[in-house]
Amino acid sequence: MVSVTIGQTELSATEVFRAHGLTPFRQILTPQCFQHIHPVTPPPKTILVAEVVFWLMATVALGDGAMAGGVLAFWAPLRAILPQLPIAAVTEEAFCLARKALPVRFFLVLFADLVDRFIQRFGDSFRWKKRRLLGLDGMDEVLPRHPHLQAIFPPQTNQHGPAGPPQARLVGLVGLNDGVCYAFRWTPLTVSEQSSARRLLRFLHPGDLLLADRNFPDLETFAGVLDRSADFLFHLPANRFLQRHRTPTPSSRADEWYVDLELPEPLQQRYPKLGPTLRLRILQYQLPGFRPSWLITSLLDTAEFSYEELVPLYHRRWAQETFHREWKYTLQVSNLRSHTASGLLKEVLVQLTLNNVIRWIMAEAAPPPTHPVELKFLEAKRLILAQVPAMLAAPAFLLGELYRQMLAEIARERILVRPGRSYPRRWDAQSRPKGHGKTAPPARLPATQETTHAPI
Repeated sequence: MVSVTIGQTELSATEVFRAHGLTPFRQILTPQCFQHIHPVTPPPKTILVAEVVFWLMATVALGDGAMAGGVLAFWAPLRAILPQLPIAAVTEEAFCLARKALPVRFFLVLFADLVDRFIQRFGDSFRWKKRRLLGLDGMDEVLPRHPHLQAIFPPQTNQHGPAGPPQARLVGLVGLNDGVCYAFRWTPLTVSEQSSARRLLRFLHPGDLLLADRNFPDLETFAGVLDRSADFLFHLPANRFLQRHRTPTPSSRADEWYVDLELPEPLQQRYPKLGPTLRLRILQYQLPGFRPSWLITSLLDTAEFSYEELVPLYHRRWAQETFHREWKYTLQVSNLRSHTASGLLKEVLVQLTLNNVIRWIMAEAAPPPTHPVELKFLEAKRLILAQVPAMLAAPAFLLGELYRQMLAEIARERILVRPGRSYPRRWDAQSRPKGHGKTAPPARLPATQETTHAPI
């Protein structure tokens, strides 16, 4: 470990990294946190210890440059404090070797530890009717072209065939009110979204309400959610469960009803407490100009969970699409650099850990009854990074005040609500191919068939 002397005080390079890293983030990911997770004594003269490697990776994820540029950006503040250090930063090769030497478990435990501490800190906040509102969805990501990745993450099966780039799928379980990624699965495209989703159900807590699109409703997923004493509200495809016998609900509405779905024998054996059938509730609604849509939910009480509440509530799920965009472009998930499967997973873990740290800061900034997702994520990131130089130069007794000023600035960056705005998608106006020569009709009705019926 390199040591330098300032006056009468001897500081190690690692200690300076720890004291002067990305200071606002380090209110949450403290040196003690890293030491608890990775209690390994590095060899003498080691600068690239586990904590430093993580923050170097974080610097790259938060910036828009190359890996070498991130290393240089991290080294510059260190030399501003310790001019005795060499002008040349640690090399990109040395950093890559240090990252490779760190086990994936270090990044996994750090991610899980932060999620657990967020739940302890904000457990009863940002809820809907005392329930965590969670979203479940996936996104596909193009990876660097490399033979090793091509073998593990084969390209999409389309007209490009094996000439296409390798791709991976990220399926996340996120808080729709706080924006935190509570768990995720990183797999090849050969693993379906539904399979990954079922693996994530073990992270549900009793009372959670899970929202997902029409890709996920099936008996196995229903049973998995209910077995965790949680509930769900899913978008239902037009060809699923709508022909079953309909039992009227206490509301006597014609656009909602109960259905009883029989569980196959294997699911009954796996989830014995659920019984042989599941009683669920289906809601039909129609937006102006669009074809009818259906929702299916395990929330059966029409008085406590009314039709008028549940239909607009489902559309909160669209916030997860915004989260995916922020992961891809604000946190650089779309710019992964590693050429190994473990290296890619480490990068994704760092970026989603950063997402959760920024969401933690936004949760501290959001004044009740504001939710963190009502604040601008990109502006929060910019304000945090803009505060780093001030916190580097400030004496310790001013850090608390600078942090409070930063929270106040973040709280002012609210997302503008624009009622009536429309964001047309490709398949709204044209038929969607379903394979084998079949197509699904466009979501939007022809102009001559548009209706004004809009129960929400």
